[in-house]
Order: sequence, then C-alpha cells, then structure tokens
Amino acid sequence: IAAFTFTSCKKPSWKSIRILNTWKTLLSVAKRLGGIFDYEQKKERLEEVMRELEEPTVWNNPEQAQALGKERSALENSVGVLDKLTELVADASAMLDLAVEADDESLLADVQAELDAAEKLVADLEFRRMFSGEMDASNCFVDIQFGSGGTEAQDWAGMLLRMYLRWIERHGFKGELMEVSDGEIAGIKSATIRVEGDYAFGW
Repeated sequence: IAAFTFTSCKKPSWKSIRILNTWKTLLSVAKRLGGIFDYEQKKERLEEVMRELEEPTVWNNPEQAQALGKERSALENSVGVLDKLTELVADASAMLDLAVEADDESLLADVQAELDAAEKLVADLEFRRMFSGEMDASNCFVDIQFGSGGTEAQDWAGMLLRMYLRWIERHGFKGELMEVSDGEIAGIKSATIRVEGDYAFGW
C-alpha cells in the first residue's frame, strides 16, 4: 500500500480540516488492511497464477486449470479492492491539496465524494475479515427438511425455501434449486439449494 502526504502550505478551512482528518484515518486504515489481507503476498501469488495460466499445457489438466482460475478470481478480488482503496486515497490527497490552495469549496465536495467511496470500500474489507475460515470463500449447499409437525411444518419449510431464495438473489448470489419434494397438502418436505458466489459458505 503506497504512502501519501498532504503538502499544501496554506491554512486550511474547518471543512478541509475535517476532510483531512478523514483522509488521515483512511490512510491509516488502508495500510493496516494491506497487512491484514497479506496484500504483498497475494499480489505476488496473483502474478504466479497468471504466469501458470499462460502456459500452453495448463489445460492438459482441466481440474488444476479450473482451480487456478478460481484462485485467480479470488486473488484479483482481494488485490483489486486494496488497489482501488489506495487509488481513492491518492486521488483525495491530490484534490485536497488543490482545494486548499485554490480555496475551492466545489473541489472539497469532490474530495469528500472520493473519501465516501473509500469509506465504503473499507467497510466492505472490514466485513470480509469475519470470513477467515478455510472454507468461507467456497460455494455451499442449503438443505431444508420439514422434520416433524405434519402439514404446518411442511408449510413452514416452504416459506423458508422462498425466504432463502429471495435472500440469495438480493445478496447477489446465484441460487440453483437442486431438489424439492412437495408436501402432502401444502409446502414442502425437503429442498436443496446450491449457492454460488464470493464467501457463500461464510455467510
């Protein structure tokens, strides 16, 4: 994660001071997250995976090639988000210098917009820290069984299936209904959903 400095020698306004404090906080967080997410190691590994995928013989072993492709996608996601955060903080630094020098309120608004975007990325990264398990990044299956309770339990299982399918769609996952067994009168007896997407298992 790169380092940036605020260089303007003019006395900043109260608004620019507030923005500067936000920028400093985000800069500190960006550096910390770079270490937490092993940025340098992941960037190096991404370069290695890219080289392996460029080898003409890689598809001689389709299973290994698919595993490398999945690893590349995960690494690009992690490295890309941290690169984007670094870029936003750098842009905010440059614009803040210009805004203070020119005493331009409209530029300060642009700086705030960059920092708002950076704060959203930080929130996303902080959220990902919860998914530290070995399988958290994997796809998963959701299995619903009505258990005991007759028609009411089967009806409730059907409601759960609809709720899960809506939740999967709203959160940007891909859900595939692999199996469903209808209830005797209403609802379902059982259902299995395959869920695909980033950190599906961790969720």
